[in-house]
Amino acid sequence: MDQVKPSKTRAELAATYFAYVVRYVYPLLLLPFYGRTLGPAGYGVVMAGMSLSNTLWRFVNFGFPTVGGRDTVYAKDSAGRAAILSSHMTGRLLLCIPTALFGLGAVAFSPVLSAHPMLGCTTVLLGLLAAFNPGWYFTSTGRARTSILIEVVGFVTSLALIFLFVRHPSDLSLVFFLLLASCVLQTALGYGVIRREFSGWFSSIKAGVDLIQRSKVIFIYTGTSVLLITASTCLLSVLAPAAEVGAFGVAERLIAVALSLTVPASQILIPKVTYLVGQDPEKANRLAYGILAFFLFGSLVGVALTMLLADWMVPLVFGKGFQSSIPVLKVFVLVLPLSVVNQTLGLYFLIPRHRDGMLARAGVATAAVSIVAAIPLASHWGAMGMVAARLLGELTLLATLLVSLIRSGLIREMAATGSTPFFALRPRGKG
Repeated sequence: MDQVKPSKTRAELAATYFAYVVRYVYPLLLLPFYGRTLGPAGYGVVMAGMSLSNTLWRFVNFGFPTVGGRDTVYAKDSAGRAAILSSHMTGRLLLCIPTALFGLGAVAFSPVLSAHPMLGCTTVLLGLLAAFNPGWYFTSTGRARTSILIEVVGFVTSLALIFLFVRHPSDLSLVFFLLLASCVLQTALGYGVIRREFSGWFSSIKAGVDLIQRSKVIFIYTGTSVLLITASTCLLSVLAPAAEVGAFGVAERLIAVALSLTVPASQILIPKVTYLVGQDPEKANRLAYGILAFFLFGSLVGVALTMLLADWMVPLVFGKGFQSSIPVLKVFVLVLPLSVVNQTLGLYFLIPRHRDGMLARAGVATAAVSIVAAIPLASHWGAMGMVAARLLGELTLLATLLVSLIRSGLIREMAATGSTPFFALRPRGKG
C-alpha cells in the first residue's frame, strides 16, 4: 500500500496552494471590475449570485476532496483509484438533485435574484458543475502541474470573456453565463485527461451513499464556517435590500477566501496527522500545534492589515459607492481567528482521534445558532446584523469544542505537548 510520503509534503502543499489560488482567489480580481462596471446595485446582484453558487458548490462538494485525497493516497493500484473516481461521480450526482431544488427555491425566494430569473438559473448550474472539478484527484496523484495548467486555462478564459462582453450595467445578465461557459471548458479538459483512468463513469448507488456517509462529518464541521459565510449573502438578499447585500458582499468575499485558505492544507496534512496519531501521538500533537500556530498567526496578521488598510483600500479598489462596506469588513474580519482555532481543533486534534460525533454535534449547533440569530438581526440591522450572527455562531462553536475537550479528557493530552514549527514537516527516523 502506498504510504504518505513526508519528504514531499512541502512540495505537495506548494502545488496545492498554487492551484487553489488560481481556482478560487482570482475572482477577487474581478470584484473591482464588477463594482465599477455594474454599479452598487448590479454588484449586489452578482454578490448574491456568487453566494448562492458557492453555497451549492459546497453542498455538492460535501467534504469529498479531503476524503478522496486521503483514499487516493492510500490506494493500492489503478483499480482502486478507478473505484474512488467512480464513487465520487456518483456521490456528487446524488447530491445534485436536492441541491438543485434548494438552489431554485433560493432564487425564487430572493427578491434580488428572482428579478433576474435566467441569471438565477445559470447561477444554480454553475454551482453544481463547479463541484465536479477533479483538481483534488490530480493533486493526490502527484499531477499538480496538470491541475494548475487546466486552472490557468479556465482563469484566462473567464477573464477574457468577462472583460470582452461585460461593459455596461445592462450586461449584468451575461456574467454568470460567461462564467458557466468557462467552467464547462475547464471541467471538460479535466475529465478528458483522466478519462482512461475510469473503469466506469459511475459506481453503484451504494458506493456513492457510502462515500457521502464517510464525508458527512468533514462536511458538517469544516464546511460550517465557510458555508455559513457564503450562504449569508444569499440569506441577506431575502431579509434586506440590495444596498445592504452589496455592502455585505465585499466583506463576505474577502473573508470567505481568507478563511478557505486553510482548506487545501487539509488534503495533505489530515492524512499525515492521522497516520502519526497511530504511530507517535506526541509527534502528531506537535505537528497539529504547529499548524494551529501558523494559521492563527496568519489570521491575526489579516485582522491587523484589515483594520489599518480598509478605510482607503475599499474605496480605491471598489469605488466611492462602497463606503458602507468598510465598517462591515472591520467587524467581520474578527471571524478569521475564531474560525481558524475552531477548524484546527477539529481537523487536526479530534478527527484523527475519531471524535466524529462530537464535531457533528458542534457543527449543527453552530449552524442553528447562526441562522436563528441572523433572521432578526439581519432584518433590523442589515449587513451588520448578519455579521453579528456569524460572530455569535463562531463563539458558540468554540465554547462547545472547549467544553467537549475538557469532558473527554483530550485537553490534558493536548496541553502536555509542546509546539513545533509548521514547516518542520519531515519527521526524523522511520515513518
